[in-house]
Amino acid sequence: MPNATPIRTAGDEAVERLPLKRAAGAPRVRKHPASADAGNEIWLLTLTDVFMLLMVCFVLLFGLSLQKQKETAAAPPAPVAAPLRQAPQDTDALERDLIAAAGRDVTVERRATQIVLTLPERILFDSGQAEVRGEADPLLEQVASVILSRPALAVAIHGHTDDRPVHGRRYASNWELSVDRATRVARALAGRGIEPSRLSIRGFGEDRPLLANDSEENRMKNRRVEIQFSLSPAG
Repeated sequence: MPNATPIRTAGDEAVERLPLKRAAGAPRVRKHPASADAGNEIWLLTLTDVFMLLMVCFVLLFGLSLQKQKETAAAPPAPVAAPLRQAPQDTDALERDLIAAAGRDVTVERRATQIVLTLPERILFDSGQAEVRGEADPLLEQVASVILSRPALAVAIHGHTDDRPVHGRRYASNWELSVDRATRVARALAGRGIEPSRLSIRGFGEDRPLLANDSEENRMKNRRVEIQFSLSPAG
């Protein structure tokens, strides 16, 4: 056996080490050097991780933005400041001045936060008419003086009638008559220096009677113009 190398063991027996031979047909295994692209692959993996982190941050920020929008939409509206109210002493002084300005058959009363001056039909108008009578001029002068002395007052003028149908071609209903009467009183006050922007006008016809329309006396009380005074929000 050629080139055998003797090996000694504990029993000093020589054993020949045989050279290894590749089996016939077995593929030869070759060792390849490390590829130069390995460093590039590591760099690409690191960049991918960075992009993934950026995407996660973007999703989180977008979710927080949506949540904030929902909370803002569900939040109750800010409370609106309540309009200023007239001080008690001012209300008392206004009531006294209106009582002093009012003549006979004119009533002054408080209703919640308002003071209401009630003018019967017979003081202001002829039956079924809306022209203000000349006899009412002194009363309207006094009322206008009270309004002019209080720039914060808002004035509402309401016309009322009884339930009897109107006769004539000028008015088709009690509502139209009540609106025209309120308009004429507002025009009389504006002609005495009251800014029209401080005056509001409404007509109710027979829909808001003071008393049941079951007697002539009650119907006469229902035919009226009310002037309501209250402190305007701007005041």
